[in-house]
Amino acid sequence: MSRREVAQAAALGLLGLVVFFFHLGSYGLFEPDEARYAEIAREMIATGSFIVPHLNYVPYIEKPPLLYWTTSLAFYLLGTTEFAARLVPALSAMAGVVATWWFARRTFGYRRAMLAAAILITSPLYAAMAQVLTTDMLLTACLAVTFFSLFLQWREGGRWWMVSYLAMALAVLTKGPEGVVLPTVAAILFLQRRHELKGALARFHAWGGLLIVLAVSLPWFVIVAARLPGFLYFYVVGEHFKRAFEASYSHDQPFYFYLPVIIAGMLPWSICMPLLTRGTRGSARSWCGCSAVVVLVLFSIANAKLIPYVLPALPLLAVLLADSILCAVENGGAALVKWLGPALCIGGIGAIVFAALAPMIHNRDIALLPRVIAVSGAIILIGGLWSSWELWRERFERGLAIIALAAASVLIAATYGRIDVQALHSWAPLARAIQSRAPSATLIDYHRYPQAIAFYTRRRVLVAGPFLSELSFGAAHSADRERYFPATDSDLIARWHKEQSAVLIIDQSDYRRLAPQLGPARIIASQGHKLAVAREPG
Repeated sequence: MSRREVAQAAALGLLGLVVFFFHLGSYGLFEPDEARYAEIAREMIATGSFIVPHLNYVPYIEKPPLLYWTTSLAFYLLGTTEFAARLVPALSAMAGVVATWWFARRTFGYRRAMLAAAILITSPLYAAMAQVLTTDMLLTACLAVTFFSLFLQWREGGRWWMVSYLAMALAVLTKGPEGVVLPTVAAILFLQRRHELKGALARFHAWGGLLIVLAVSLPWFVIVAARLPGFLYFYVVGEHFKRAFEASYSHDQPFYFYLPVIIAGMLPWSICMPLLTRGTRGSARSWCGCSAVVVLVLFSIANAKLIPYVLPALPLLAVLLADSILCAVENGGAALVKWLGPALCIGGIGAIVFAALAPMIHNRDIALLPRVIAVSGAIILIGGLWSSWELWRERFERGLAIIALAAASVLIAATYGRIDVQALHSWAPLARAIQSRAPSATLIDYHRYPQAIAFYTRRRVLVAGPFLSELSFGAAHSADRERYFPATDSDLIARWHKEQSAVLIIDQSDYRRLAPQLGPARIIASQGHKLAVAREPG
């Protein structure tokens, strides 16, 4: 690489760091996922139990432990903060960008690598999930390395198979069997299309790879199965087969759910998706296409669908889009590329108008975001005008760079929106108020389990009532279930009067109903519809 190319790559990497890390620790952990996963990691350090994950000090085994282990390490090194909690997703996002850039440069060339990385950094879905503590970004990074190194093993041989199987094992430890299923099905489809299935086991060192995957990932499953009766049925049948095939089990959505998610999640670049029919003819493009299709189709077949599940397809699609856009530019078919700028102008004007109409829209989030939406619209409009000037003069490299810079600026501005709406999506303010005003009181949640209460107060919480949700399995395997999970209102009232000092976290409507039985009490904090009620002495 020339000095100019090194400087450009470094600038792109710096842009990724800014997009992924800006305001990373400036707002409270959102409910439910962020606070839940952060609390599990915190409890690992607090209890010293790193094998069986615990939530509210009862077993929680819906996910394998890699995210909790790495987040615990971040807490140990940096303290138990929001920044440390989100550090692993942000670093994983950066690792996915590096893997995508490196693969594209090795297989498609420098220009396509730069554009692929820029597309990935500035795709709204990817950038947003880089700042959210869930398993999805860590899984995406592991699968990106798996997909890319498997192709290099097919093309070049050597020891890429070791890298791919190690990354595959880490994907299994992040989220489960999909870490093996997705790349395996993609490889079979790719080889079948090329009539090369014969000899594939030897070519990919399948038996040695199987040993790597089992050696790295299997011990945790075996140990937990030995310690927790019912784990295998709960995890394998409930969390995978039922989640995939029973519409009523969890997050049921139609088959086409991920198509609009991909289009919206990769704007403005998804405007060029019609160009995907063009591109460099070669095995690398075929591999990325097969892998992206497998991710989209298998997740679409499953009944349980959430927006972040499709995230592993984005690095593959970024490579395909970069190749398609530059092929159109190089071969005189860049008409659609030229319309990226005007499309941005339209989007910017639309955002500004939407911000002006925000007070008329009955939505709590939008009511808090008109300023952020207006600023974002202005950035989009300016970027659209500037890039249009460059693209229509056929200065494509400069025009695409301006689009990437404008998209990154909008993503950075959007982080202020998360700060503005945190009171609607995080119980951190309520939890901090409780911690400051009742630092040693027994905490009781009524009919809900706000995940952040335990994390910010550093205490175990009693959960009163039948609503256990994700705590159901752990509560059933907890020796102190009766003490920490009072099942009825009568049990709650008895426990309330038994405690020397207690705080009840309860909805306003429920408090009005139970107030006569609770006796003398005072509200020490509130947030939205939720109250923190403390017992009065005597």
